[in-house]
Amino acid sequence: MIGKRLYRWAWLAVAVLGLFPASDLFPISAQTPVPFNGIQAIVNDTVISRDQVLGAAQRELAAAGRTATSEQQYLTRRGKILEDQLEQLIDRQLVLDEFKEKGYSFPESYVDDQVRERIRRQFGGDRVALTKTLRAENRTFEQFKKEEREDMIVYQMSSRNIRDEIIISPKKIQNYYQTNQARFRMGNRVKLRMIVVDRSKHSAEEGERIATRALNQLKEGADFAKVATESSDDARRYKGGDRGWTEESSLNEALRQVAFTLPTGQISDIIEVQGSRFILKVEEKQQSGIRSLAEARQEIVTILKDSERQRLQKQWLAKLRRKGFVRYF
Repeated sequence: MIGKRLYRWAWLAVAVLGLFPASDLFPISAQTPVPFNGIQAIVNDTVISRDQVLGAAQRELAAAGRTATSEQQYLTRRGKILEDQLEQLIDRQLVLDEFKEKGYSFPESYVDDQVRERIRRQFGGDRVALTKTLRAENRTFEQFKKEEREDMIVYQMSSRNIRDEIIISPKKIQNYYQTNQARFRMGNRVKLRMIVVDRSKHSAEEGERIATRALNQLKEGADFAKVATESSDDARRYKGGDRGWTEESSLNEALRQVAFTLPTGQISDIIEVQGSRFILKVEEKQQSGIRSLAEARQEIVTILKDSERQRLQKQWLAKLRRKGFVRYF
C-alpha cells in the first residue's frame, strides 16, 4: 500500500513538473507550507496547487490587506490564511473522494436546481450579472456549476456523518452556566417598544405630522403595537415596534436618557434625534446583574450543540485523513 502511494505521488509530481513557475511563491515562514513547483499538497490522486489556494483565499487576503497596520502584520495574517485555506481544501477533497468511493450519487437536476436558486438569491435571477462576476473572477460557468455540485456533496456527506439531533444534558447546561458567568452578565436594561419616523423617508413637516398623529392616538388609548405597525418606518413595525430587552449601551444617548427615566408602562413624548423622530414605551425594567439560567438556557444549548458538531466534524475528517493519502510540499 505504501509503495503504491509513493508511486502515485511520484507520478503526480512528474505530471505537474514545470506547469507552474517557481517564482512568486508564498511567503516562507514556519506557518506557511513551501510549494514545490506550484504544488501545495496531493490528496489521494488530486493535486492542490498554489493557484487554487490563492484563489480560495482571495477575499480573506484582500480583507487582511485592508485592515493590516503594517507589512509584517499582513505577512503574518497572510501565512495563517493560506495555511488554513490549504487545510480546508484538503478536507474538502477527502470528502469528495469519500463520496465517490462509497458510490453515492444524486440526479444532475438537483445541481441545476441549486444553480438556479443561487443565481436567484445572489444575482436576483440575472444570469448576465453572474456572467460578469465570473468573468471578473476569471472563472467559467462550468467551474461555477462544478463548485455548486461539490458544495452539495460536502453538505450531503456532512449530514450523513454528523447527526443533526444532538442532545445536551441538563447537567452540561448547568456546568456551562456556572463556569461562564461573565458571559451572561448584563447591564441595566429595559423592555421597549418604539415608533421610528425616519428622516430619510419623509420631509421635516411630514415627519412631524406623522409622529404627532401617532402620539395623539396613543394618548387617546390606542394600542401601541397597532400604532407602530401603521406609523413606524423601521423593520420592527411588523412586530408592533417590539425591541425586546435593550441594554443602555445599545441606545443613542438621547433615547437612553428617556428610556431609563420613563416609568414602566408609560409612553414618551416625541424625541427628535438628528431629524428622525421616536416615541418609546417602556414595558419592563431590570437592574444590572447576571441573566438567570432560564433566560440563558437557549443560548447555552446553541453554543454546546455547535461545539459538539465541530468536535464530530473534526473527528470525521481526522478519520478520512488516516484513511486517505495526503502529502504536503
